[in-house]
Amino acid sequence: MEIGLIIFIIAQVFGIISWLLLIYSYTREDIDKLLFVQILVCLFDFISYLLLGADAGLFICLIELLKTIFYYKSNKDHIIFCFCLVAYLVVGLFSIRHWFAILPVLGSIIDSFGTSKDSKTANICSIISNTLWTIYDILILSYIGAFNDIVVVICNILILFRGYSRLMKISKFRIIKTNYLTKKNIDDIFDLDKKNYGVDNTWDKNYQLDVFKRNKDSFFIIKYKHDLVGYINYLNITFDEFEKMKRRKVYPDYLDESQIIPFKANKKTYILIESINIKPEFDKEETIELINKKLHNFIKLKRRQRIYIHGLLGIGLTSFQKELYEKIGFNKIKKYKDNINLYELPYEVIYKI
Repeated sequence: MEIGLIIFIIAQVFGIISWLLLIYSYTREDIDKLLFVQILVCLFDFISYLLLGADAGLFICLIELLKTIFYYKSNKDHIIFCFCLVAYLVVGLFSIRHWFAILPVLGSIIDSFGTSKDSKTANICSIISNTLWTIYDILILSYIGAFNDIVVVICNILILFRGYSRLMKISKFRIIKTNYLTKKNIDDIFDLDKKNYGVDNTWDKNYQLDVFKRNKDSFFIIKYKHDLVGYINYLNITFDEFEKMKRRKVYPDYLDESQIIPFKANKKTYILIESINIKPEFDKEETIELINKKLHNFIKLKRRQRIYIHGLLGIGLTSFQKELYEKIGFNKIKKYKDNINLYELPYEVIYKI
């Protein structure tokens, strides 16, 4: 058997392994395991394209491999995305020997753009991206890769046209960490707090901004399509403040800012969920399910960063917050005056997440 044919067969075998791993990754809910499996997917794709001598696909897979590793090791999603976008363009400039070599570059840029948008846009971008990859794979004789791409295209088309209203009902919501609050964000948050909590339990804008500056790593905005409809504010507090919260008879209007501290690796961490606030019209089971998943992902991410959460408290002011905490496993441990409840997630639950 000729050496070229042997290499061709080995390349297809690596493509099959990549496809099986990709299918397996879709069954993983644990973010760490999912990212680890996807690192393996990128690795096997890289070897397959290397054996086929497909330069553009090879370098794109290398970027995807590095991107997934960085996502696995870091939480700097925006920086990673910008770096990869530049890398895609560099690949496009220096690796194009044939006209079709531009296809995987365009496909990866379009797919990366889609993942930063709403679910419907992400689906459409994925269809376009994988169609471009299908053409490229056929032309460079990666038949297994082309088969994988066609399967993804078909699945996305089915979701988009047959099951979009049902399957994408929850995913129209996005919960994203923000490193910067605009004036409009602050105004929207203040108005939402005033509407749901009343003036007496609402932080003023300057104090809200000061607290945010101390906790840029733990403020999440809840969006529906492109509109801000709520937020989640995790505060990393000292152990002394954590214990005081459980002893107090009245919930404090303002927290001592010196008790709000930055996250540090290899330290026991105590979290107060100061607020999970959302517009009343989005008070639904789907919202609770999504917030619960985001909370679990937050705990896992911190653990991956060697930040170990040993205590987690939540403040329940509204009926939505109280229902949410009770449904996702928190125990009510105290009732302050003014019908404000304090909830705690047991450590044995945190440990198992």
